[in-house]
This record gives sequence, structure tokens and C-alpha cells, in this order.
Amino acid sequence: MDNSFFKKIRILDGGMGQLLLEKGMVSMGTLWSASALLDEKYHQMLVDTHLSYINAGSDVIVTNTFSCRKFRLIENKVGDEFKKIKQNCM
Repeated sequence: MDNSFFKKIRILDGGMGQLLLEKGMVSMGTLWSASALLDEKYHQMLVDTHLSYINAGSDVIVTNTFSCRKFRLIENKVGDEFKKIKQNCM
């Protein structure tokens, strides 16, 4: 990336977890937006939400990988999904 990108103010996207819940996603325990990565029926909702931020003028889209940690997945009884979710988080 060209360093000139950092020479002006950039607009970040907003919160994903709460917006996905507002749009109808059902969270798997405390996995918040990671639930959209695990459940294929929410994949398009996740993409559309990112696109809505871009269309609203966001310059930077932040991935929401906090809940993708193995410990958090085990805590929510989906630890066996670690490899799958890590591929989606990359």
C-alpha cells in the first residue's frame, strides 16, 4: 500500500455484530459477528453489510475476528469449527 493513503483522514466502517443482529442474524452464544462466518445462511448478509458501509463512504473495512479465537469457539461449544472459521477470517 502506498504510504500516501495515511496522509489524509479515513473513514472506518462501523460495528458489525450489532448491525447483523439488527438485520436478523441469531448469534451463537457470544460469538457475535463470527456467527455469520460459521452459518452459511448469514454469509450474504455479512457481505451486504460490508458493502453498505462502503457505499456509505467508508474507506477502511475492519474484519471482525475477535470472536474467531479458538478459546472463544470452545467456550461456545463450536471448537471443532476452528479451521473452518480461520479460513473465513483470513
